[in-house]
Amino acid sequence: MDKTSIIVYLLGITSVATGFAAELTRVTASEVNEDVYEQCSYPFSPAPLLSITSAVTLLIAKIIINLATGCFCCKPRTAQSNRSKALCFYIVSWITFILGMGLLLIGAKLSERHDEAVVRNGYYYCYVMRSGVFAGGAVLAALCCIFGIIYYHTIKSEGKNAGSAPFPNEGGIAMAQPQFPVENPDFVHGGVHMKRQFG
Repeated sequence: MDKTSIIVYLLGITSVATGFAAELTRVTASEVNEDVYEQCSYPFSPAPLLSITSAVTLLIAKIIINLATGCFCCKPRTAQSNRSKALCFYIVSWITFILGMGLLLIGAKLSERHDEAVVRNGYYYCYVMRSGVFAGGAVLAALCCIFGIIYYHTIKSEGKNAGSAPFPNEGGIAMAQPQFPVENPDFVHGGVHMKRQFG
């Protein structure tokens, strides 16, 4: 593993850990109290901050991968063997990144306190975010980093293969038989020999 892979790997672990920590520390329905004035009382929870931390570390990891690999679509590459495989990893990495960032940021927004109770079917309810939002974002963050690292190594190996590929007829000498027979310089035609004798 090189330096880029290690950094992305550590950022991915941080993003996943803070995402699951946000899921574990989110406010549950049993922790919310409602007073006589239909006001909801929420306890303190670090879940929004942990979710934002998870999203930021995921964003940094994605930026590092993109800077290390360069533009996939803009830069032509000579080696075509791994290009389709790299494209699949590239697309999956971006899809999981967008979905993971969306869940983490939406979870941070929805986990904010709502002081006023919601009336539903004649009863007052305090809003509580459903479970699984932060955990889903953490899982997608892990997939994004995994596919990003695989994409990075695929592009890196593709670049090495492209750089080491020989050009046609490079380093070799063309060997061929002459098209016309070479005459023996010691051989003299009969007419010339006779001229030499009489000359």
